[in-house]
Amino acid sequence: MQDRSRNHLLGSLTDSDRDRLAAELQPVKLTLHRLLEVRGHDVEWNYFPESGIASVIAESSSGHSAETGVIGLEGMTGIGVLLGDRCAAQSIVMQIEGSGHRIAVHRMEALLAESDALRERLQLFARAFMIQTAHSALASGAGLLEQRLARWLLMLHDRVEGDGLAITHDYIATMLSVRRPGVSVALKVLEDQGLIRVNRGLIVVVDRQGLVMKSNGLYGSAEHEYRRLLQWPDDTRLVKVS
Repeated sequence: MQDRSRNHLLGSLTDSDRDRLAAELQPVKLTLHRLLEVRGHDVEWNYFPESGIASVIAESSSGHSAETGVIGLEGMTGIGVLLGDRCAAQSIVMQIEGSGHRIAVHRMEALLAESDALRERLQLFARAFMIQTAHSALASGAGLLEQRLARWLLMLHDRVEGDGLAITHDYIATMLSVRRPGVSVALKVLEDQGLIRVNRGLIVVVDRQGLVMKSNGLYGSAEHEYRRLLQWPDDTRLVKVS
């Protein structure tokens, strides 16, 4: 691996565990809309993004879908594998393109069996991600659209370099499971309040702390748990990208 610490979860491993994984990891381009997991199918690869953001999508039998979590350079996909289940319960798709590394699931399972420290470290990430999904459910049930949108933009901002987010109104509507006109209105409110700047296909975070306030408590608790469980430094953003 060219830069083993670019993915924060990989960078937090012991030297021996990181070396074990490095021998198995393959570089991969994570193109926009690439499916990393498909609901109901066996997971073939665990991905460790170094840039870009993947959305975890819950889908109903009637065709409804909503995003339940996001994964970027702080973590990994294939969390079910860490818990002994290869079958994907949800789909995972790249919503912002990037790159990273991947390891075949059967090799990951072998490494987990060899190292208690590796298994325990990756399971702590799984725990942190489960907390994130719980707070996504809370936001969907208790938050106004503008508050949910503020939280979601902050979560993306945590996981990218700079302040620009390459996302469209349509995609936001799909991820938040709301109508597109509502997204347009909510974005206009946040823009009029000086929190973001909206261009075609790009949203720029202008006032991060203002977005935190706008989220009305929906953002922050899950991020605190990431820091507690994985012992990452308390910074203004979940992951320090500089």
